[in-house]
Amino acid sequence: MDATGRCASFILLALLLGSFASAGAIRGRAPSIEEARRRAEEMLLPLEGIAGVSHRVDPPRIIVYVEHEKYRGIVPPEIDGYKTEVVVIGKVKALSLLQLEEGIKPSYYAYPAPVSRTGRVRPLVGGVSLGVPEDAFGGKMAGTLGLIVTDASGNVYILSNAHVIAMNSKAQFLPIGTAVLQPGTYDGGTLQDKVGELYKYIPITFGPKGRNYADAAIAKVTINEYLVGEVLGSDDQSTYSISGVTEVSVGDTVRKSGRTTGVTVGTVVDVNATVKVWYSTSKWAVFYDQILVSQPFLESGDSGSPVDKGGKFVGLAFAGSSSVAVVCKAKYIISGLGIRV
Repeated sequence: MDATGRCASFILLALLLGSFASAGAIRGRAPSIEEARRRAEEMLLPLEGIAGVSHRVDPPRIIVYVEHEKYRGIVPPEIDGYKTEVVVIGKVKALSLLQLEEGIKPSYYAYPAPVSRTGRVRPLVGGVSLGVPEDAFGGKMAGTLGLIVTDASGNVYILSNAHVIAMNSKAQFLPIGTAVLQPGTYDGGTLQDKVGELYKYIPITFGPKGRNYADAAIAKVTINEYLVGEVLGSDDQSTYSISGVTEVSVGDTVRKSGRTTGVTVGTVVDVNATVKVWYSTSKWAVFYDQILVSQPFLESGDSGSPVDKGGKFVGLAFAGSSSVAVVCKAKYIISGLGIRV
């Protein structure tokens, strides 16, 4: 941040601190750590360099995630009578691949030979390259196919992140019916590789007032070759199954299968974080109640990767920094899209 940016952040922080102090947010002790956290989110998330907010109850403290060491100074030592703890995690970005920028379960299916996660894979399976046409996105791109899922009527869909199959490069939503390709155009996909059409997405509200919980969308499958609930395994030939949903706790080990880094495991470090996620150089959105997993877990192009624990669906990986990966929870994805896993 240059001198002008730092000055603007400090001025904004001073104004916010003043308004909160007058309301008793700083000088008094909040009735609970949860209430203090909510006020911390309102106060800090609009500031440059703040990556997220969370809290711990033993001992009670507010966790403030920042993008770089240089931003430590804008976090007050105490908010609403509760101490703050600053953790540097880097800048959190949505991780579709832009041109601009293990306890494995038994196999359920095996391809005749290992497949390329960035190539054309039939039948469709979770963990491989996915995207939208170049003219729809505004450039070449690729993310990850999460899962083939169904709804209560038995209709079959491709599940992935909204920013993989429902957004363009300016973070604007695409029309329903937009073609979905496997592989994505960054990996050579063309309209001849169409496997689905955008059917539904969970809207994302950008800016500090947005209250988002999931980056997810579904496309209706338009081909006959697919494996419901199957994910490409670590050997790139056999698959494992994800069925049912589960929640996780700090310290749990989770697994993901993605286009770029394949099958990886990581440790859960937070289960109810509020995170600021950048979708372009100028557009960001705030996501609440997110899971953070320690890196290395995913890289650019792994957005949309299905995350599971013991074969049960935890959620979709959709963003990350150098230190943490961000996973949106299964319950928000399923209720928002009306699907079954």
